[in-house]
Amino acid sequence: MDNDFRVLKTAKTKLGNEIKLIGNNPSNTAETSLIIGVFHGDEPQGKFLIEEYLKKCGMHPTSKSKISVLPQGEDMSCNKKQLIQLGKNLRNNSTKEEIILWQYLKQKQLGVKFRRQQPIDRYIADFVCFQKKIIIELDSGQHNEDENIKKDKIRDCFFEQNGYRVIRIWNNEINQNIEGVINKIITEIECPPIARWGRLFIPCLNPDGMQLGQRTNANGVDLNRNFPTKNWGKNQGDNATCDDSNSAYYGGISGGSEIETQFLIDTINEFKPNKILTLHAPYKVVNYDGPAKEWAEQISKIINYPVEASIGYPTPGSFGTYAGVERQIQTITLELDEEIPVEQLVQPAFEIFDKLL
Repeated sequence: MDNDFRVLKTAKTKLGNEIKLIGNNPSNTAETSLIIGVFHGDEPQGKFLIEEYLKKCGMHPTSKSKISVLPQGEDMSCNKKQLIQLGKNLRNNSTKEEIILWQYLKQKQLGVKFRRQQPIDRYIADFVCFQKKIIIELDSGQHNEDENIKKDKIRDCFFEQNGYRVIRIWNNEINQNIEGVINKIITEIECPPIARWGRLFIPCLNPDGMQLGQRTNANGVDLNRNFPTKNWGKNQGDNATCDDSNSAYYGGISGGSEIETQFLIDTINEFKPNKILTLHAPYKVVNYDGPAKEWAEQISKIINYPVEASIGYPTPGSFGTYAGVERQIQTITLELDEEIPVEQLVQPAFEIFDKLL
């Protein structure tokens, strides 16, 4: 399941608005992509497009609930102690097939450690190898019934969302072809772990600016000049602070001084995205920083904007410099057309999001 979106973290702004990081947090992630809307409060297009995309994926962005594969009424009433005791009871009353398979799995006979009847969150797995993130489930004939097929899919999706590979084996395979079963398990052990895509969104980094109808946040700081870069505070050779109306720089009292900026820095440090897309307006260009030229050219073909390595004016303390230039993360600043209804940007934006994610 790729669309297991939920609110992963939040922060409160000066005016009490909430910044949200929405996405999944998979194990064994091969790549993680981050899409950010509304650095500047007078550029709301990104928030609209991200929220519409999340709705398409099945999550309303105002909800804190995970998009769960568990249906209403699924029993999650057992506490941890009860699950541990239930696992012990199941081990003491193992089926014939479980006993046969355990003779091959125990004591690291296949090179890795397996546990049997192991609680994992709300479920008990028949056999699990935590080192390789493999779960083995033995199925009797009743698992071929419609209701049990549905329950097994729910169970498997839960395990897979948490980074496990699930191997389902019929009891008659254990009885009739145990060598084939063991070879199948060995193949899974030797395979590399499942690589999943991380998908992260910050629909609105600057909710205070949107509320106030201004480019800067509530402190009068341009968030896209507030990152602690080597060139922070340098505007054509002169230092400039957030109250420097002559330069219109508004970089803050120090690099990274703002709640919003720190939220994004912490997100990058925690989730380590290797691709970042920020949505701005109004210049209709695909601006890139870091090793993102090829990716920028792909986006350009979708939205028919030119690719630019520079926006055309100095941007000390910018996010592109922080993430793309200094940390070599593929970073795109997509400058959208503000002269057309934002609804006309939905189709190309969704295509870009899909390509990125």
